[in-house]
Amino acid sequence: MRFNLLKPGPLLALAYLFIAGPLPAVTDYEPTTIPFSRELSDFKASLTPAVQDDLEKITIPLKKIRLRLANPKKDPTIEPIALMVSRSESGLQSMAEKLAAAGKKEELSQRLLAKIKKAGPSAKDSIRVEFDAEDAPLLNLKALAKELAKENHVVRLNSRELLSEKGGWDELKEQLSYVLSKDQMAKIQKKVRSGSDLSLDDDLLPPFSKRMAGKFIVYRGPNCFHASLSFFDQQLPKNPEVNIKEEEGYHRSMINYDELWRVISNQFYEIDPRNAPLKYGDLLVYFQVPETPSKHINFKWIRHTSVYLFGPYVYSKGSKSPNTPYTVKTLGEEWKVWQDMVPKALGMRIYRRGSDANARLPQSRDDWIY
Repeated sequence: MRFNLLKPGPLLALAYLFIAGPLPAVTDYEPTTIPFSRELSDFKASLTPAVQDDLEKITIPLKKIRLRLANPKKDPTIEPIALMVSRSESGLQSMAEKLAAAGKKEELSQRLLAKIKKAGPSAKDSIRVEFDAEDAPLLNLKALAKELAKENHVVRLNSRELLSEKGGWDELKEQLSYVLSKDQMAKIQKKVRSGSDLSLDDDLLPPFSKRMAGKFIVYRGPNCFHASLSFFDQQLPKNPEVNIKEEEGYHRSMINYDELWRVISNQFYEIDPRNAPLKYGDLLVYFQVPETPSKHINFKWIRHTSVYLFGPYVYSKGSKSPNTPYTVKTLGEEWKVWQDMVPKALGMRIYRRGSDANARLPQSRDDWIY
């Protein structure tokens, strides 16, 4: 038998693979010289326009609470209503007093106690208690909604002051135009020229983020990764080349961290916040960094993402739970939340989407890691 060395056959190709090692996957990431940002002071805003900022409490609509309690179609992706309840008698009584419907405090106390006993012994001071349709008559749903309320910044931008700042409007317009459509930009420019204030939610967010701002959903699954990718293109997380894996018990919209990382690796480039100020549309990725991290970034370290807007503001969804709405927060608020969740391990990296991002999404699926 003769082998033509100029035309490698299958045996020679196989031998090459053994010698050369595994081919790099798209989800691999090259070593970077940019260090993790470990301090909030590492970040600077490129724009700090004059705004009116009203902090509001947003609550889950009662219709959605009823749906999550009853779940008439037994949809496994609808998350039950749940709260952390103290195991102590005083804590349990306090919770029952807050949540009980009129005349139902004692009955609700007994129901909570039964749920705690059913969960079994634990060293933890509190336990996650789920509520269902049988519990609904015992609950004051408005009080329950108040207990689950979250904060959201309602921001209005002063157009007149923006125009009076040298280069302020031109810089904001340039940053917005990388994400927002020409039609939306035309509407914004019309309002600015007329001196009308700009609403962050109504005027300055892209379509999906605008529609969802300040809202709760009922499904378990749509998470911060989904919210961040949808900020740039609401069809992106629906792309079968992006959202390839469906998790049992979770809504199809959920994005896993390997799916997120694949998009970042192919559509975004990294910036060093120590040398470049943050701009509208920058993707902020929060990592739990090991004590002795390798020189390669591991996507399994990712814990959260948000999208930078301007000034101190970011847009995100807190988690895959429907208890967290889509909100505008400050970077400082998010930093504190995650600093508390991963003490001494929080690190952030900043990614900016390339102008040719849509053309660079790889089509091959053979590199996925599960």
